[in-house]
Amino acid sequence: MLEPDDLSRRIGQILRSLRRDRGWTLDKMAAVTGVSKPMLGQIERGESNPTVVTLWKIAAGLGVPFSTFLQDPDDPRVAIVPRSRQPGVEDDDGGYVVRSLVTAADPQPAELFHVFLAPGCTHRASAHGAGVTELIWVQKGRMDLEVGEKVYSLDEGDAARFVAHLDHRYKNPGTEDCLCLIFLLYPRLPGVSWP
Repeated sequence: MLEPDDLSRRIGQILRSLRRDRGWTLDKMAAVTGVSKPMLGQIERGESNPTVVTLWKIAAGLGVPFSTFLQDPDDPRVAIVPRSRQPGVEDDDGGYVVRSLVTAADPQPAELFHVFLAPGCTHRASAHGAGVTELIWVQKGRMDLEVGEKVYSLDEGDAARFVAHLDHRYKNPGTEDCLCLIFLLYPRLPGVSWP
């Protein structure tokens, strides 16, 4: 995993590039993403280490995959992604860690993530946008998945699929770590390029 300062700088560079490519001001970016102008400025300058939730809001507002902010800008599409090149970000005081494993553009845009959820941790995930499907496989431990008002209990080896335009939560109700894979399938959108 990259050091937090290195990752913050990379995220800031990518965010600034995306904003400038669109010809947007920070005000326009704030209006589209729902993230305040001061926070966006701090992220662009590498002064703030954004939370997972903040990055999801920015990605959804820009219509880009979450992993856009975790990719090495000097590394074109690759078939093999070594663990050392799979950046991760922490949230919930380290109780939730998401690592981007690999992305794909064809035949359908998709992202694969590895997630660590500490015992007792609850992570609130923002809606991922219209047409996004989320698939989860619990590799180790237990997870309570809340989608809308309903809670689904997943044990080790269980899997789930749901439409991800709804807010959702992941909770580890157990006493051991929960490890899972999350696979996001996106609709193909005009004007959106994938790494």
